[in-house]
Amino acid sequence: MTPMKNANSARKTLLPRLFRDTTASAAIWVGLLAIPLIGGTSIGIDSARAYLVKTRLSHAIDAAALAGGGNLAAQTVVDDITMYFDANYVTGFLGSTLTDFQVVIADDNETVKVSATVSVPTTFATILGFQEVTVSEENVARRSARGMELVLVMDNTGSMSYSGKMTAMKGAAGEMLDILYGDRETVKDLYIGLVPYASVVNVGYQHTDWTSDYDPNDFDLVGDYSPTVLSWKGCVRARPYPLDTGEAPPSTALFPTYIWQSGAANPWAAVNYNESDYRQTHSSRVVGPNLSCPVPILPLTAEKTTVKNSIAQMGAYRRFGTMSNVGMAWGWRVISPMWQGLWGGDTPNDIPIAYGSPLSDKVAILLTDGWNQWSGASGNGGFYTAYGFPRDGELIPNVTTTSSRNELNRRLLETCTAMKEQGVIIYTITFQVGNTTALKNLYKGCASAPEKYFDSPNANDLSRVFRAIGTELSNLRLEK
Repeated sequence: MTPMKNANSARKTLLPRLFRDTTASAAIWVGLLAIPLIGGTSIGIDSARAYLVKTRLSHAIDAAALAGGGNLAAQTVVDDITMYFDANYVTGFLGSTLTDFQVVIADDNETVKVSATVSVPTTFATILGFQEVTVSEENVARRSARGMELVLVMDNTGSMSYSGKMTAMKGAAGEMLDILYGDRETVKDLYIGLVPYASVVNVGYQHTDWTSDYDPNDFDLVGDYSPTVLSWKGCVRARPYPLDTGEAPPSTALFPTYIWQSGAANPWAAVNYNESDYRQTHSSRVVGPNLSCPVPILPLTAEKTTVKNSIAQMGAYRRFGTMSNVGMAWGWRVISPMWQGLWGGDTPNDIPIAYGSPLSDKVAILLTDGWNQWSGASGNGGFYTAYGFPRDGELIPNVTTTSSRNELNRRLLETCTAMKEQGVIIYTITFQVGNTTALKNLYKGCASAPEKYFDSPNANDLSRVFRAIGTELSNLRLEK
């Protein structure tokens, strides 16, 4: 029995030893396995941080390329792109450090490449010897190959002569042209027209064939007009409703000429008015058949200089009222394919092109500084406009300032709606109109979308508005 007893005793002492040995071996294996597990977890955590940095960096690159690169020819383009990048990528995001940032403008000003590199410090992965992760992003913005027919419908009424508004409008429109053209005189498939409007629009004195009643003898009445006899400047009256709101060409219906009749009362004396400069005279304090007729429409043209020169010639025509509906209707006709081949001059015979043409947009920008209204429109008083005298009843019977405002506003919206149905993109701008909610809502309703309406309280803001529109119209798109 003793041997058996000794064997049992040996087993009792061996089992604890084996248990202790097994535990030690398992601990070693667990320790060895923990190394890749901890390393993998560390890499996963740091990779997630790097991914967040990469996502934010990519967004900042895209925003900078699109927003800052709107005017690739501008001297400040690199600063602008950098500003947009800084606004979208916060310094030190998740501890990252910007190590490289580059903006490369192509020689043809058609593309901009924006790239950036940041380093992201690691946390747990340092135990594996990785102190930082490098993240890089880049993208290229290119001008789209889309063409555009753009018409500027600009307020030339008397109130634009105050507070530097006319000067501000001219300057802001010029800034937009600089964005669209850069330093080039022409851009492929880009055509721009201009419609200066007051209470009437000037189609150009060469278009007598568009009129229903032009007679050169109407101006051959020596002594009826002082100080001299002048020829027709080119202003026309509105056709009867609903033709006055639409795009129909002269072949559908002709336009009555705008002629301040020699027998009509005129409260002003003649000042600085002669035959050589009457097309540039902006004051309403003149005597003659073209009283308060603004400078002519510029039909679609390709040359930047021509557009800028036409903008420079605009001036304010006082007293008679504001009829933006008349201006907008003519703006539509400038870009309407129904008028293809009719404008002559520098306008090619194959434009305006058809609605819905591939890779091309039709755009109108309408600016005003106040309500549509017929000045002095009551009883037998009031001034001569696109709808004749108030007593003629061509707009509505029994015209008053209030009733004319309501009707002119209604016709403006009717024109805007019809244009939008044809795919025309409409931007509208109210300039220094104060707290007139109803007026702002009117022009917001005319615009293609609420975000395409702008209210500009001052000259600096108007400059910003035109730059923003120009940037949007420059048609940048990302390649990646």
